Amino acid sequence: MSTLTRISINPARRNGRKLLTNPQAMHAAVRASFPPDISEDEARVLWRVDPQDHETVLYIVGPEKPTGALIVEQAGWESRPAQSADYDRFLNSLMKGQRWHFEIVGNPTYSEPNGKRGKVKAHVSVQHQLDWLYKQAARHGFALAPRIEDECSDEERARWSVSDAPMVMERWTDVFGKGKESRGSRNQVRIAKARFSGTLEVTDAAALRKAMTQGIGRARAYGCGLLTLAPVK
Repeated sequence: MSTLTRISINPARRNGRKLLTNPQAMHAAVRASFPPDISEDEARVLWRVDPQDHETVLYIVGPEKPTGALIVEQAGWESRPAQSADYDRFLNSLMKGQRWHFEIVGNPTYSEPNGKRGKVKAHVSVQHQLDWLYKQAARHGFALAPRIEDECSDEERARWSVSDAPMVMERWTDVFGKGKESRGSRNQVRIAKARFSGTLEVTDAAALRKAMTQGIGRARAYGCGLLTLAPVK
């Protein structure tokens, strides 16, 4: 059973600040909330941090219910326990033609030809990051509002409003170390991230369900790739 879990993180606590500023630490805390022998065939462990008006929220998707109390005890509020829900019920309700408001933090990258294996590089401009998102949409069962340069019929363009267009809400680069001796070493990791928001239309419900439980793009262990949906306002 896939689950979606919501945990409020307290940035005033030392461990709360650590988890919010170090994706490696958050990855370890999230993984420790699940048994080490879980099967990720149907759904892998994904997470995303969303800063909101009065709190910072950690969302976790996984193949079973995590022990969210571990993170709450270390970095949350005792009065705000973790909230988990059966995600399969929502996923199974997705149908072709539905429209949803979406949000995702992605690691927009491309492969630069370099011998037999391409070298992975990050997209740094808003335009290229949005290009990445449109390519992911085509692969993962949803459509986005056509851009000015996209070839489509007037009828198709008229089905979308300006407010439906996806936007890059924020972008940043996480820099953190892996291993005990990580500072200034080859173990330092840099992950370029972009937060996207907009309206999507379901074109292939099965493919979209898979994307929402397996993640989209790279760096999924470090807070990227978790696509969430909400009713269109």
